[in-house]
Amino acid sequence: MKQAMKESRRIFEEGGQEHQKGGSSSQPSNARIKCGLTRSFTVREGASIPPKGIDPYMFPSKQKSIKNLFSTEGVKKVGKAISKLFLFNAIPFNAADSRPYCQSMIDTIAEVGPGIKGPTGYQIGNTYLEEEVTRKPIINFMIYCDRSMIYHSSIDTTNIPKTADYIFSLMDKVVEEVGEENVVQVVTDNEASFKASSMLLMEKRKHLFWSPCVAHCIDLMLEDIGSMKQIKETLYQAKMITGFIYNSLKVVNLMKVFTKDRDLLRPGITRFATEFISLESLIRYEADLKRMCTTNEWREFNKDRSRKSVRDKVSNLILTDQF
Repeated sequence: MKQAMKESRRIFEEGGQEHQKGGSSSQPSNARIKCGLTRSFTVREGASIPPKGIDPYMFPSKQKSIKNLFSTEGVKKVGKAISKLFLFNAIPFNAADSRPYCQSMIDTIAEVGPGIKGPTGYQIGNTYLEEEVTRKPIINFMIYCDRSMIYHSSIDTTNIPKTADYIFSLMDKVVEEVGEENVVQVVTDNEASFKASSMLLMEKRKHLFWSPCVAHCIDLMLEDIGSMKQIKETLYQAKMITGFIYNSLKVVNLMKVFTKDRDLLRPGITRFATEFISLESLIRYEADLKRMCTTNEWREFNKDRSRKSVRDKVSNLILTDQF
């Protein structure tokens, strides 16, 4: 590359010298100029040659200053557009101070360019929300006082061994912040490290006592029950029915017509409790679900090839006497 630039510069200088002599250049010289710069030109034309194929640093251009690029008028225009979004949708004003996400959003939009379409509400609440799930191990500290639960703090324990000593240090710090005189009982799940750390805490702070979480105990009981062969198969069939129904908005709306706007899925205190609650809902609305499976709408909404085969399995399960 450097040798090619040197050769082009030499040919350019030789051409300039011949122009300075006042005579027209000879044919071989013109040929060499054409070979080096693709066409013959005068010295006056040379100033307007586009830098295509030539090192851009040989012909530096004047760039816009930051002051001109981000003018006061431009900043105001962006601020006004964002403010309209906040005001129209009643978004809290301090959301604009959520660095770095707010500025990152603005920079990304500017980088992509004008005319880009923003995400829909469904995409934000489903596609992009699911991508934000990182499955990080989090230890949450909650304070129960005066019949209400208050959030205190969360600790990200990614790549940190959750030993009894480490958990004890976290629990002891929270007790110190709240005030030892204000703490009576500590409740954790039944994991061995939490139980051991609670023993250490009770040794240090004599008036405190620990008890296992009742919800976690129930969850372990339901997990053992759900692992039984007959129960496991029943739970699998229940999840197939609810999963098929809730995978289509049309079918969900059809179901609510028969269940009088009641849902089959309801949140439980634990993961396994949710499965048994869904099973109880299927039994409660058995007659309504049977009537739904015999309608033309049920067949019409599930006639796609991807859903038709599963529809038949679900219908057979619901319409059987064993259901």
